[in-house]
Amino acid sequence: MDIKTIIYDYREKINRQLESFLANKIEEAAGISPDVRDVVVNATEYTLRGGKRLRPIFFIYGYKCISDGDDNAIINASISIELMQSYLLIHDDIMDEDELRRGKPTFHVLYKDICEREFGDAKSVRFGENMAILTGDLLEAYGEEALANSDFDARYVRRALCKYLEIVRKVGYGQIMDIMSERKGSITADEVLTIHRLKTASYTIEGPLQLGAILAGAGERDLQVMSAYGIPLGIAFQIQDDILGLFGREAKIGKPVGSDIREGKKTLLILHALERCTDDERRFILRTMGNEHITADEIEAVREIVRRTGSFDYSKQLVRSNTERAIEAMENSDFRADAKEFLIKIADFIGEREY
Repeated sequence: MDIKTIIYDYREKINRQLESFLANKIEEAAGISPDVRDVVVNATEYTLRGGKRLRPIFFIYGYKCISDGDDNAIINASISIELMQSYLLIHDDIMDEDELRRGKPTFHVLYKDICEREFGDAKSVRFGENMAILTGDLLEAYGEEALANSDFDARYVRRALCKYLEIVRKVGYGQIMDIMSERKGSITADEVLTIHRLKTASYTIEGPLQLGAILAGAGERDLQVMSAYGIPLGIAFQIQDDILGLFGREAKIGKPVGSDIREGKKTLLILHALERCTDDERRFILRTMGNEHITADEIEAVREIVRRTGSFDYSKQLVRSNTERAIEAMENSDFRADAKEFLIKIADFIGEREY
């Protein structure tokens, strides 16, 4: 099984369905006003500008764990989770004050620039944020619509919509904890892991798998196995994301390296280093946390402390151990063989990714 080929093939199919769905939304918006149409056009570009489409692929394979039914219907339904992703990213970019997403301006920055170009500088930042909030709300509604109108048993669709809303709820709870911890300036490793479960695992792996499985008529035991796989793999995904956020390259990850430090986020990578560094190094790290003007040399100094304290190796080991837990849960399942094989292989792919 060539995991990269499967991901590529499904990504192309998912992108075509996203394009078709959003083209209809552009047409709908054009009947309201040119300004509304322009927003939906820009939301379409934002959604299609990149990404591996891992969430809808997990959605599809959740279905395949239970059923070998028609691909088209589940691909059409799977775009709901990608539209949710765009909604969450647009709002997340505002809260994190990020300026880049997948190598291009974030949505609030795009509309700040549009405001300055067309209307002047007055309150352009507020204008950009307002337009981004509204666009995120639209995309969330589009996601629910794509799922609600999917071609499955109405009982299954209702259950799936309840799961979809549960995912959004969990992400909201995790984001509240995340933002509060930044303001408080303190967080424990257990709290970080709780945030990872709520914010990342729930809508990256566990939730999409369960959504697809529900549309195939999965029972509660099936969903529990997917949690046993999806939660540790989601945690591994986020820890690897944190590693890439500090040690990756901007061209690969599509956003500035060191953005977590600028935002003052104490990742497991940083928490582990703070527990093992010297007093001077601790003061230095704490001084850089939340510093929007941190220099490249200061980021490199933080990297060196993370390496020297063993935090980098510790975090990589956490990625490996959580990936192994996920694989074990899937190996012990009684899901369909081709879906099991894919999910086992993609677990290794996620732990080793460099994007």
